[in-house]
Order: sequence, then structure tokens, then C-alpha cells
Amino acid sequence: DRYGLGSHLEESSLDKFSFYAASVYCAEQVDDGTGTGSTEPRFSCNVAIHSQQEAYNVINQMCSVFRSMPFWSAGALTISQDSPKDSSYLFTLANVLEPGFTYSTSSQKNRTTVAIVKYFDNSLRTYAYEEVKDTTAMDKYGAIVKNVAAFACTSRGQAQRVGKWLLYSEGNETETVSVRTSIAAGVVVRPGMVIDI
Repeated sequence: DRYGLGSHLEESSLDKFSFYAASVYCAEQVDDGTGTGSTEPRFSCNVAIHSQQEAYNVINQMCSVFRSMPFWSAGALTISQDSPKDSSYLFTLANVLEPGFTYSTSSQKNRTTVAIVKYFDNSLRTYAYEEVKDTTAMDKYGAIVKNVAAFACTSRGQAQRVGKWLLYSEGNETETVSVRTSIAAGVVVRPGMVIDI
């Protein structure tokens, strides 16, 4: 109400259970990347938004802090976080339509091997850059660099985790599958769910 969404996004239209599950994962203490044995929350958000922006863009930026995707489902804004979870649904030839499963892979040229993550360093009071490399992939494909701006990030350790996540995702999640299914499966499956095939 205070910042402009008003009656368009009421508390009752938020799936608080998905937000709570994400907050538990975000608050878990992990190594801070300094090598001192210190820990910090997996994700923290440190930002002041000074300009008027589209609500959709702000929600997406906020969700990017904790590797999440917002979507509208069953009359509520819910989120799906990229975090470890159990499989929720099984697809077989029995519950898909012709032609079945169609697979494709990403180009090796698009698989990042060096991530340069921009974040705000509170101690320096300026932007800093954290370089994360996948040396094994670099030996195979060379240096394929991607620059990433970590929104609302003020921790070097969190910037390092953003880079590691990007390299892991692009190096290991290289295959997509397309399938047509019945309405029964389509109603149950949601974006971000883990499925078995």
C-alpha cells in the first residue's frame, strides 16, 4: 500500500508458504568464502530503490537475489526457488502425447567458464568484482566470460556463490526436454518443480 501497488497486490494474494520456504533456505548459515571459517546467511538483500519502476521488474529483481522465479498461480503470487528439493511428478510414455519426449542441448559456445560478478563492497563503499573460474571447463572450452551484476549483493562470499551457481548451471544443466501432456498432468505441474522422466 505504501509504495504504490495498493490494492493490486494484497497480503492475501501472496503465497506465504512459498515465501517462508524460501526464507528458511536463504537464512541458512554457509561459509562466507573468506577462508577464515566464518559463516553468513546464504542470501541477503541490501538495497535502497530510489526511482519509480514497474512492479513486475522490481519483483523479478528481488527474486533474483535468492535464485527464485515469481509467477501467478491459483489466484496468488507465488515463487519457485532454485534449491535442492525432491521430485514432485513422474512423466512416462503413458502420460504424454505424441511424439513423446524431444531433447535438445545447449551449444558449448554458450557455456560460461569464467563468471565476473559485480557487487557492492560495503567496506570500500564502491562496486567490486569477484571472478569465479571453472578450470576443468576452461581446459576443454577455453575462457568463455560472462559478466553478472548481483542485485542487492554486498557480500563477496554471496557474489562468489552467484558465480559458482552460474558456472554449475551452464556446465551441467545443458539439456532441455519438450513434451505435450494431458490436462491432468498440466494442472499438477508448476514452474520450478523437479520432475522425473
